[in-house]
Amino acid sequence: MEYRINPTAFSAVFTLPAAVADNHLKLARGEHIKVLLYIMRNMTAPIEPDTIAEAVGVSEYDVKEALLYWADAGILNSDGALEKKTEIKPKTTSRAEKPSRNDVARRGAEDEKISYLLRETQLRLGRNLKSNEASTLVWLYDDEGLDVSLILMIVQYAAAHNKANIRFIESTAVDWINKGIDTVAAADAELNNMAVCEQAWRIVSAAFGLERRKPSKKETELSVMWINDWKISREMLNAAYEECVNTKSKFSFPYTAKIIESWHEKGYKTPEDIMGDKKAEEKEDFAAYNIDLFEKMLNAKD
Repeated sequence: MEYRINPTAFSAVFTLPAAVADNHLKLARGEHIKVLLYIMRNMTAPIEPDTIAEAVGVSEYDVKEALLYWADAGILNSDGALEKKTEIKPKTTSRAEKPSRNDVARRGAEDEKISYLLRETQLRLGRNLKSNEASTLVWLYDDEGLDVSLILMIVQYAAAHNKANIRFIESTAVDWINKGIDTVAAADAELNNMAVCEQAWRIVSAAFGLERRKPSKKETELSVMWINDWKISREMLNAAYEECVNTKSKFSFPYTAKIIESWHEKGYKTPEDIMGDKKAEEKEDFAAYNIDLFEKMLNAKD
C-alpha cells in the first residue's frame, strides 16, 4: 500500500523550525516532540507545564524536561537558568581535575541543565549513574564546555551501539572538542561517519579474525575504502586472508591489503575470478614450458 500526503490537510497549518526536523528527530524523545508541537501550534498562549501536560497526555515532569531540552537546543528562549548563550556557569574544578561527588550534587542543584543531563543520561543508558560517570558528565559540560545536547547525542549513540561505558563517552567527547564539533548538525555528521567506520571494520575484522581489537586509523581508513568505495565482498576478504596465510604462513594486515589492492586493480569481483585467472596463467606457463622442451629436443637431435 502506498501513502501520499492529503492536500486538504494543508487547509490549516502552523510554522515549525526546520532545525527540529533536520537535527532533532534522532535525539529528541517522543514527549519532547509532542510538547514542542503543542507550543508551536499555540504560539500566542503562555507556556504553562500543567496545561501542556493535560493537552498532550504526558506528565508535567516530562513537559519540564522537554522545555529544558528545547531551550538547550536553542529552539526556545528562557529568562532564567536555561538561557543558552549568556549564562555564566560557575567553575567547580580545574581542567585537570574532575568534580567530586559533592561538587556534582551542588552543580546539579545550581544548574537545571546539569540536572537534566544527568537524568537524561540515566534514562538513555537504562540504569543509575556511577559516581565517576556523573563526575565525567559534569566535567565535560562545566570545564570542557561541551553542550548538553551534544553530550546526550554521544550517550544515545553509545547506548545504541553497545558502547554504554563512560570511557567511550569521554573519549568521543574529547575528540569532538579537539575537532571543533560544536553544533548538532556537525555532531550528527560525525556520528554518521563513526557508524560507517564501525560497520566497515566489523565486516573486515570478522573476515580476518580480529574482532576483539580496536583498529588503527589506517586500518579504519582501508576498511571503509574496501567496503564502501570498492565494494569488496566478505568472500573476497576471506580469500585475501587465505592467500596471505598460505603465502606468509601467518596473517599480516599490510600484506593482505596489498593483495586486495592488486585484485581490485585487476578487476576481480569474486573468488571465481581469481581462480579463473590463475588457471589461465598456469596454461600459459605450461605452454611456454612445452615450447622450451620441444626446442631442446630438436637441438639434441642436431
